[in-house]
Amino acid sequence: MTRERMPKGFTAWVAATVGADLGSGVLAFALTWVASGHGPNAAAAVLTLTVAPTALFGLLGGAVADRYGVRRVMIACTLALMLISTGLALVVTVWPGTPITLLVAAAAIGTVAAFHRPAIGVFPRLFVAGAGLGTAMARVGVASQIAGTIAPPLGGLLIGLVALSGVAWIDVLGCAIMVVVLLCIRPPLTPAAAPDAVTARGIIDGLRTARRTPGIPTLLLCVGLIAGAVLPAVILGIPLAARERGWSAAEAGLIEAGWIAGGLVTGLWFSWRGIAVRMWRPMTAGAVVVALGLGGLASAPLWMPAAASTCVVGAGVVMFTAHAFPTYLLLAPARMLSRFQSLLVLVQRAPQLVIAPLVGAGVAATSTGPMLAFAGVLALFAAFIVASDATLRSFTSATSGSA
Repeated sequence: MTRERMPKGFTAWVAATVGADLGSGVLAFALTWVASGHGPNAAAAVLTLTVAPTALFGLLGGAVADRYGVRRVMIACTLALMLISTGLALVVTVWPGTPITLLVAAAAIGTVAAFHRPAIGVFPRLFVAGAGLGTAMARVGVASQIAGTIAPPLGGLLIGLVALSGVAWIDVLGCAIMVVVLLCIRPPLTPAAAPDAVTARGIIDGLRTARRTPGIPTLLLCVGLIAGAVLPAVILGIPLAARERGWSAAEAGLIEAGWIAGGLVTGLWFSWRGIAVRMWRPMTAGAVVVALGLGGLASAPLWMPAAASTCVVGAGVVMFTAHAFPTYLLLAPARMLSRFQSLLVLVQRAPQLVIAPLVGAGVAATSTGPMLAFAGVLALFAAFIVASDATLRSFTSATSGSA
């Protein structure tokens, strides 16, 4: 493991990420909490509509970034999120927290995210290519985790103080900070534009190349399994478990913050010391740790052991992703970075389209415990798949790439 010095402009973007992610995180918690007050099915519907546009437009989003440039797409998407949050703040002032308002806001945010997320995921590689990419991505992850640690408890507090409208204005401020920073910085590495990317042939070529690249299909499958296990469990399972087990909104926020806090500690280590050389080992171990944490959350009767369990989940997730994501980008061809990244985002989000409605229906019929235990089994399956792939077992963080 080695320490890395990042290029000029990268640190400013990472700092702005804290503000932007804090605003979006507070708003996400507030939307889910307000929706859960209308019942588990309403909460599941809000989560589903946040995710569904990724499945519909995610591949197109990656193609757009390859065609027009990652930075331009990030600026446009951040401006769009500002408009959405402004509209939400104004609407809920008149019609506070109605289900239709929550659903429309979730769908709008999800649609922008379909174009935004592939660009964000590629952006670190425009500053660093090669062995330092893992460190750069870990530092971005730490910034997001700092915001994520603060956002849920802050969201639980603010939803009672300033209501949903006030939370939406906070998101507007975070987006404004990010737009200013993006306008001021220029990444040193800029891939050549791919004029044919935003065509049916360009999108299909990206899919075919991903399928044929050794190690990529396995990474996509395992990321999908981890995301399908963790995201519904944390985003939807915790608010539902809180209402089921008598925890308050503030306690639910602290529990949800636990998985980010656990990831933050782990991410700080990787951002300072760098990632492991043999990437597959921490990927496998991370998936096992995730499973253990989800098992603890499934059986926790009180909020404090539940928060401890989510800390374990967060540590395992970052242990896995800090090595899986750089491996994925280093294996991707430079001319298809955003299209490959859109696939990665798709497999993180698409499983929730199936799992989130099942969670809502399952919790309504039984309880949150069995759902969380099943999520742990999915994580164990991912660990087995990583350990079985010959390409990933031979891949090291010394592999270099170029933008």
